[in-house]
Amino acid sequence: MTADKKTAPAAGGDIVALEYELATLARTLEALNRHRNYPLERAHYLLLMQLKSGPLSIGELASGLMLDNSTVTRQVNAMLKKQLIEKIPNPDDGRSALVRRTAAGGRLVETMHRQRVSRLTETLQDWSKADRKKLAALTSRLTLDLIASMQD
Repeated sequence: MTADKKTAPAAGGDIVALEYELATLARTLEALNRHRNYPLERAHYLLLMQLKSGPLSIGELASGLMLDNSTVTRQVNAMLKKQLIEKIPNPDDGRSALVRRTAAGGRLVETMHRQRVSRLTETLQDWSKADRKKLAALTSRLTLDLIASMQD
């Protein structure tokens, strides 16, 4: 589907139109992800980005990614095999471990981050700085409101 052939629902108001746009955006992002030659899976990218500030526990990663511990544990095990992360002793609790990025994991996530920023820069090159800032602010607001709605 090209942008000029897109047809949003004609009736129903702003919320119906927004729902359609968000569904279309999610599908478009999934399609783009399949066609990109990124060095990491999206799940691994997001997990490595969470570790940018330093080591975290599985529980902290799960909370930050809004996933359950078992899902994060599976991702961590896959990433350990690829040497993208490593486990280190938790200095606050000798019975548990923390997860941190390896140098290789750090390089790959930073490469992918640069690719994504470059692609967004190219895609939004005709947008004004004010429109880009407004989009970022509204997207952040929507994300926070969606997160809050999950806690109801």
